[in-house]
Amino acid sequence: MAAKQPASPKPGGPVGLLLQAYLHGQFLAMLAEDPRMRANEADAVHKMRVSTRRMRSALGSYRSFVAPEPAREVRDELKWLAGILGEARDAQVMRSRLDALVADQPAELVMGPVQQRIDQELLGEYKSAHTVAMKALNGVRYLRLLEQLETLVTAPGFTPKADRPAAPSAGRMLKRDRKRLHQAVREARRARSEEQQSEFLHEARKDAKRLRYAAEVAQPVRTKGSSELIAGAEHLQKILGEHQDSVVSREYLSRWGAGSSGAGQNGFTYGLLHALEEERGERARKRFRKAWAGFPRVV
Repeated sequence: MAAKQPASPKPGGPVGLLLQAYLHGQFLAMLAEDPRMRANEADAVHKMRVSTRRMRSALGSYRSFVAPEPAREVRDELKWLAGILGEARDAQVMRSRLDALVADQPAELVMGPVQQRIDQELLGEYKSAHTVAMKALNGVRYLRLLEQLETLVTAPGFTPKADRPAAPSAGRMLKRDRKRLHQAVREARRARSEEQQSEFLHEARKDAKRLRYAAEVAQPVRTKGSSELIAGAEHLQKILGEHQDSVVSREYLSRWGAGSSGAGQNGFTYGLLHALEEERGERARKRFRKAWAGFPRVV
C-alpha cells in the first residue's frame, strides 16, 4: 500500500498540491512505523503517533482546500489512532522522566521502594497500552483508515480554492493559526488559578504544534520565515510539554505519596519529588514567557 508520489509543489502552483505532497510524505512515514510497532521497537510508538498528528493537523489547518468528507472522518480516525498510541507513549515518557529524577537524588533521600513503584506502575501502564495499540493495528478500523488515507492522498477531492497559488494561500493559513495560538496564550495569562493556567497552557501547546505543522506544510513554497516559525513553534511546544509533564508527574506522585502510609511505607521521597516537579513547572512557565516575547510573526 503506497500512494503515487505527487508532483513537487511550486510557490505559484496550486495550494492543493502543497497539501497533498505533505500528506503523502507523512502517510509513508506512518506506514514505515507499522512493522516497527509490531516489533515493539522503542521509538516506534512516538514516530507513528507524530505522523498521525501531522496529517490530522494539516487537514485541519488546510481544510478549506479539500471536500469536508471524507477528510473530516479521516481526521476523526487519526485522532482515535493518535489517542491510542498516546497512552503508550505517555507512559514511556513519564517513566523515563521520573526514573531520571529519582536517580539524581542522594541515596539517603530515596526512602522505600520508590524506584520499584515507578517502574512497576508505569511499565505496567505501557504494556497494557501497547497491547491495546496492537489490537487496534490488527483491527478492521485501522485497515479502513489506511484505505481512506491512501484514497485521500491519491485523490484528495479538492475544492475550487485548492487551485489558488500556494505561497499566499499558505501564508493566510499560517496567520490564522498564529492568531489562534495568540488567543490561547492570552487566555493563559488571564487565568485565575494555577490549575486553570495549566489547562490553558496545555491548549496553547496544542496550538503551537498545529502552527508548527502548518508551517512545515508551507515550507516548500515559503522559504522566507518558515524555518524561523517552525523553530519558534517547536521551542514553545517543548517548553509547554515540559510544563505539562510536570503537571502529570505531580498527579502520580501525589497519589503514590498518599497511598504509601497505608502500605506502611515512608512518603517523604514522593513529597520531595513533588516539590522538585513544582520547581520544574515554574521554570517552564518563566521560559515560556521569555520564548513568547520573542516569538516570530508570519512574514
